[in-house]
Amino acid sequence: MANKEELLEQLEYFGFDGPFLIQQAFLGYKYQRSKNRQFDPKAEIPTKLIRMYYALNPDEVTFDELKKSFVTHYIKNESELEEVHGKEEIEGLGKMYEYIHSPEIEYMFNVYTLKDLHRILFSCTEHPECAGDLRNYDVYLPGAGAELSEWSMIRTHLNQIDDMVVFLKEIAPLIKESRNVEDLLNYLDVCVEVNAKLIKIHPFFDGNGRTIRGLTNKLLEDASLPPIYVKPTERDEYCRAMNRAINEENYKDLQGFYRYKVCDSIVELDINERVKKSTPPKQKVITKQPKFA
Repeated sequence: MANKEELLEQLEYFGFDGPFLIQQAFLGYKYQRSKNRQFDPKAEIPTKLIRMYYALNPDEVTFDELKKSFVTHYIKNESELEEVHGKEEIEGLGKMYEYIHSPEIEYMFNVYTLKDLHRILFSCTEHPECAGDLRNYDVYLPGAGAELSEWSMIRTHLNQIDDMVVFLKEIAPLIKESRNVEDLLNYLDVCVEVNAKLIKIHPFFDGNGRTIRGLTNKLLEDASLPPIYVKPTERDEYCRAMNRAINEENYKDLQGFYRYKVCDSIVELDINERVKKSTPPKQKVITKQPKFA
């Protein structure tokens, strides 16, 4: 903490402050992303930006609630990403995120919280009583070439990951309080690994991606990281990274992808709002109309 305070003092001495540098750096990132949407697996730029953002922010970084506009964009993109067109599932996705941001989700939080999320996701469909149940038949991911969990092993495999989920939930507030950037980046990487392992288990008949990303976003927010969503235009990069993670247990590409998405969300949830607040409102130009006799 002392090093951070010294750095902020030095910046102030030269006429700069942390928030100004953060804003300018992320605006540059936003511009470059608009010109080049390719993801560098090494994720050097987003990693440096995340370090800067959490090291130079003078105040505690919080993303306690998704802003209404972000939720709207999230539901739209998630629905397009998963090619969901039914209004019932779109409505259920909104309800699922209401639950994610409610105190009720904290009760007995573990890997089986996925069942609650899945139940709410399909709560508006024709047969909601079938939601929340683990699948009882084998499935495969088209084009992924992955061996997903056999249905009879789903509960066993979920139990193996449960310790990781509970551990992340327990250390999230400690990481948030300590504001140690390296611990935060390591925490993010483990969340991504858990995400991929859950995708490989594929516990439900449908809606796995949406519920698992919902659980992951909850873990991210608990540690002061912003929630993320994957745009339909990013599907190919996302699927390539996910396939490598679940086929080879190599999570580097997916972890790099998520670092980009964290920066994207910082831009959307914070930087854009800073720019709006710093931009003076346009003044109405009032012209006097000539009088005619």
